Amino acid sequence: MERTEVRFVEDASAVLAQDLEGHDRILVVCAPSRRFVDEIRTALEFAEVEVFDGARVHVPKGTVAEASAIVQAFRPSAIVSVGGGAATGLVKMLRLQHDFRFVALPSTYAGSEMTTIYGSTHERQKTTGRDERVGPDLVLYDPSLAAAMPLDLTIKSLFNALAHPISSLSAGGEREEAESAISDLVEAAVQLVQFPQNREARMLALQGVAAAGRVLEAGRLGLHHELAHALGGRFDVEHAGLHAVLLPHSLLRLQKEDPGTYDRIERAAGLIDMPHQLLQLLKRAGAPTGLRQLGIDWSDFITALEQVDPSSKDILIPAHQGRVRRAGTRWVPELGAGDERVSVRGDLEQADRIVLALHGRGADADSIIQMGTEIAGLSGDIAWLAPQADNNAWYTNSYRDEPATIGVPLDAALSRVERLLRQARQTNPDARVLIFGFSQGACLGLEAAARTELPLDGVVAIAGARIGPSSGYGRPTARIEGVPVLLGVADGDPWVDKKDVEATAEHLRAAGAQVQLLGAAGELHQIDEAQRLAGAELLTGRRFGSGPTGFGNFVQSEALPGALPGRGNSPRPAPYGLHAEQVNGTRFVEDRKDNLRIWTYRHRPSAIHSAFRPVEAPRLAGSFEAEPDPSLQGWAPLSMPDAPTDFVEGLVTVAGAGGAREGRGCALHFYAANRSMDRRAFSNADGDLLLVPQQGGLTLRTELGVLRVNPGQIALLPRGLRFSVLLDQGQARGYAAEVFHGHFELPERGPIGANGLTEARHFRAPEAWGEDRLALGFRLAHKFAGRLFEATQDYSPFDVVAWHGNYAPYVYDLMDFSPVSNARFDHPDPSIYTVLSARMGAEGALDFVFFPPRWDPSEDTFRPPFLHRNGVTEFNGIIRDPSGDEAPFYAGGAFLTPGMTSHTVRSRGVLRAIMEGHNEPSRTRESSMWFQFESSIPLSTTPWAAAHRLKAWPHYWAGQRSFFHPQP
Repeated sequence: MERTEVRFVEDASAVLAQDLEGHDRILVVCAPSRRFVDEIRTALEFAEVEVFDGARVHVPKGTVAEASAIVQAFRPSAIVSVGGGAATGLVKMLRLQHDFRFVALPSTYAGSEMTTIYGSTHERQKTTGRDERVGPDLVLYDPSLAAAMPLDLTIKSLFNALAHPISSLSAGGEREEAESAISDLVEAAVQLVQFPQNREARMLALQGVAAAGRVLEAGRLGLHHELAHALGGRFDVEHAGLHAVLLPHSLLRLQKEDPGTYDRIERAAGLIDMPHQLLQLLKRAGAPTGLRQLGIDWSDFITALEQVDPSSKDILIPAHQGRVRRAGTRWVPELGAGDERVSVRGDLEQADRIVLALHGRGADADSIIQMGTEIAGLSGDIAWLAPQADNNAWYTNSYRDEPATIGVPLDAALSRVERLLRQARQTNPDARVLIFGFSQGACLGLEAAARTELPLDGVVAIAGARIGPSSGYGRPTARIEGVPVLLGVADGDPWVDKKDVEATAEHLRAAGAQVQLLGAAGELHQIDEAQRLAGAELLTGRRFGSGPTGFGNFVQSEALPGALPGRGNSPRPAPYGLHAEQVNGTRFVEDRKDNLRIWTYRHRPSAIHSAFRPVEAPRLAGSFEAEPDPSLQGWAPLSMPDAPTDFVEGLVTVAGAGGAREGRGCALHFYAANRSMDRRAFSNADGDLLLVPQQGGLTLRTELGVLRVNPGQIALLPRGLRFSVLLDQGQARGYAAEVFHGHFELPERGPIGANGLTEARHFRAPEAWGEDRLALGFRLAHKFAGRLFEATQDYSPFDVVAWHGNYAPYVYDLMDFSPVSNARFDHPDPSIYTVLSARMGAEGALDFVFFPPRWDPSEDTFRPPFLHRNGVTEFNGIIRDPSGDEAPFYAGGAFLTPGMTSHTVRSRGVLRAIMEGHNEPSRTRESSMWFQFESSIPLSTTPWAAAHRLKAWPHYWAGQRSFFHPQP
């Protein structure tokens, strides 16, 4: 196409008008949408303009005839195609019959405008050819035209163009420009799937499209294009979607037949495991991933397969199923079947555990293995075995139908499961064998587990129930006795009734299974975060929360052997192709003893998210300009919310000093939540967070691994690290302290010596886990300069496979605190119960003080806390109190004592201490748990706190009396 001029422009309409200035009749050819036609007509106002808007995909012969008649009648001297390959292809066909100037304005990334290839369809057959006459005289590439494409069409169209250089290389075409085109197109796709309005990426895409078209023009069509044209002509489906769906499978064929060429393509693309990565891009864009999603019926497809190309079943059948094999996974024939219907990952003979994974309706064998490895992690200890159902479904009925009604499909599916379980046992008799299923696969797995006579070591079945009416479940085999079973379902799951899952749980418990049923809020048919973690523990046999110990230690953890570099922190390349990323908690030039940092080794950089946008958070405060109030103040426990509320939404600032923006001072918060953070994480750029649960245990998913914290324990979350809060009992309440400067540290012991108070070894850090999970729309809440922001990304941020350093989150059990006290007389100051202390520079410190059950041996001493005024502001909270909720001290409540404001216990406590007069050593109440945040600077309360303070608080200190008498 030497005569074709190519121009990259910013205003295609204006350039078009200049080019066609001497033409008096111009025909515009487009699709029925007529997109951009009005702008073009306005630009061509000097000429008579007609529009033909009947361009159709695959250029039907009838459409060509209709357009040709218009050309004969109107006699244009120039024709402008605007749109995608349908418009361009139609004008190419017209050039075979008529003479005119041809200007192409592509609004997609088809690339056909750069070739002399033409084609049309007649009676479900597509005929293609080459002719020098059909190429455009001028191609105007304007990124604003393509920017109007929806995201799914953008990626499909880019894959259409990407197929050109890949097909050319597979057919022995020229390498240099092909590899350059691949590099540009893949880079554009990766950029645009996250930022569709990125103009630079749009221009890069057009440059790659032009190069891809030139490569295809200079080479020849390979098998990929032949299949795309054959299927497109027969089934009349969109051309770009066909290319997109077929491309990963064509690459898998190329990898097998010509690994050298495949490797060059993969290097040019910068993608490891390229077929899977392309599939991920399609999923992120919301584009079809299988031929069935393009509307090609399975039975019609099987019938047509022999006529299209029976030798390409290895491409076409998986392409219909949307089944793309990952690196490390192999497809093997099933016993008694000739085709490769089973996906295997791992070493079946050597693995400690074999998991039979069963996909749901509309899914496939490789996607269920992917889902399983996302949950359990990549480990040589687990091998995966997953059968593939024809037409991506085990049966077409509802799971509630009688098994006899479902009939042959169910019997066949259960037979396949039984054969594979038996095969797993025979291949590796020592391995534990488990079933993992989701949706319809969960139903099938539960039914198989209830019927099989083979021993099972566990079942994970999410969003599924036993098959049949719950009132008529057959008696499970005795083999289910003692088997751990995890069931999970959302409250409003549209595909499976929660009552049926509950009935399944009771049914299996009655048969002796150890059933755990995890509900989830909402109406999504998916695996939520809590179910994911519970599934990981059952599938792997590991228990979260037993990671490395030692506050401030330099510790390390890896989920895969060798994931931590042996010497340098940032080698090239890092082990397993991971990204090395450092997180600093202090200045680079901080003294070594104070320097805090970790190195993480993760699947993707943490920067792959959208721009942050502000989020309304009216109950959060980041600056405290109000004048402190010297009055004693108290607050009742924070009420549980009525609406679904997660940890971030449930944070309420009570008091603080200084400001997050200035990096000085602190803030104190309540939290109350009734919803886990699902597909949402939080990071606090303003400072460390210290969580004190009062009601309900929390599971903390952090970047470095999982921690569990219950009432009576505390969690320390370093500034900047991302974490999600999952609610173990469905709702939770507690307290949080935040320091805007410095970090929480262990207090010095001074004259106490070497032992006592807080021991570093009792702090538990997490173990690395590192999930590689596509999680579309994952939200990142981020507190910065006192304000809340949010961004989104398409992958889980919890993808750290290994880490080392001394900037880790911790959990500490407060009952490990070893208090000291006055052993002879006098009541000690509360500072001797300091667990952690944060030095806030010149602003002073924030101390966390805990009053555990303990002996009080003091003689001749007023035993309650003494009457007191001191320069420290005290914020007291109650985790639990054995005396019950006795006003004004309620578990979950809090009270604030400003510096130098007099405070004491209630009058009856003073009266009891004086009148009883006993001085024997005594034990405080065993289950009492009170704590205190002590600040050396005055704290201001927030408007929320002022509105919710207990109005009667001063009254509780009335009734104090004098015990003075004149006699000594």
